Amino acid sequence: MDQPGLLVQDVVYGTFCLPSCIRAAVESEEFLRLKRLKQLGVANLIFDGAHHTRCEHSLGACYLAGKLLDALALHLEQPISPEDRMCVMLAAVLHDVGHGPFSHMWEKFVDVYDGHWRHEEASDHLVRKILGRMESITETQTELICAMILGKASELLTPERRFLAHIVSSDVDVDRCDYLQRDSHHVPNIIRPSRPFREMFERARVATVRGKSVIAYHWEDFPLVYEMAAARQQFHRSCYQDSSVLGVELMMLDVLHEAERAGFRFSRNGKSESLSNVHSQPDLFKYLDDSIVDELEYSNHPGLETTKEIIRRLKRGERYIEIFRSPIDLTNEVRRYNALQGKPIAVQASRCVKSTEQWFAGYNVTFYKPTFDGRIEIVSTDKARGLSKMELEMPKAKGIEEYIIYCTSAVLQVQQSTKNYFVYLNNSPAVDGS
Repeated sequence: MDQPGLLVQDVVYGTFCLPSCIRAAVESEEFLRLKRLKQLGVANLIFDGAHHTRCEHSLGACYLAGKLLDALALHLEQPISPEDRMCVMLAAVLHDVGHGPFSHMWEKFVDVYDGHWRHEEASDHLVRKILGRMESITETQTELICAMILGKASELLTPERRFLAHIVSSDVDVDRCDYLQRDSHHVPNIIRPSRPFREMFERARVATVRGKSVIAYHWEDFPLVYEMAAARQQFHRSCYQDSSVLGVELMMLDVLHEAERAGFRFSRNGKSESLSNVHSQPDLFKYLDDSIVDELEYSNHPGLETTKEIIRRLKRGERYIEIFRSPIDLTNEVRRYNALQGKPIAVQASRCVKSTEQWFAGYNVTFYKPTFDGRIEIVSTDKARGLSKMELEMPKAKGIEEYIIYCTSAVLQVQQSTKNYFVYLNNSPAVDGS
């Protein structure tokens, strides 16, 4: 008997149903772990509503993939095959299964020990395990789904099917569309788009450019595409790279680094590995989630006193205090100051956000305008901008590139003396930052 579809009740899109093949994938241990990974890492310690998960986002991206495929199919002479539709939707729902605890912050942690790992690598390994247990999925389909997640599917598709590669991974895709809408729902008052971003998919068409099929967007949706770029920039400024979020992220990183120094090993089912290397064992990594903090807090492993104290400070809301901002990297000066103090009193975070114009300039987006005979004509980005006649209304924000120094001590006198040091340093004739 065929499996029933998956009924989802979602705070952003309401109730929707996903195909039975999606049910088989999301009932796997690897996917269910996403219910225990917060989408915005540690941002919930600053923004109360930021408790939504990678699971919710993945289901939402899958829903949008189906809606975009429906819109594109309306104007195609050759219908999208059920197999291609299945591959796109599986790629959408599984694209984030490789994230570590606290999402992108885990990559920063691992970078200190292994600078080459990214969550997409873990996604590739875990997706192959999930699909390998689904009898209806062929090896060729597995390769295509993984390539779609990694943004490398174009070379596996014939020219007329190449547009499928851009649904899950491109400058305007269902992943970004969902997380911006979902993040703005849970962290309100950061962006106010004129319309829901997903509406740009309703008029999307498949067009042929230089012999290859691409997804093209109606010129009237140019403002919405631009707003999407502006929204990413604004979320980086006001949430993802908010100075308070970066401060608690440094604290959580210290929790993990102290546990690593203490020799803590993550263990399940007779297997164990250091935290910085759990990603190398997919059968162990699939159990690692945000609850690692609770596990560390209540662990009997020796040497975790500092780890536990930082966790308690986080729970009390006793955060690292921002004391100074600089346009130049002060890594060496932070190192010297900590050497003088005999312990890490000052820590530094970098904050780099491109301007709205820089962000949008990097977008590879195709626009079209309808012709009188029912066909479409490809137009340049500049022409789409001109046709929209909304140039003056477009939100614009400057870029940010700065370094923020925090004091790790909760003692006011230490905070003030640390601040005085870096203020004095800033007024000195020369600063050797990095």
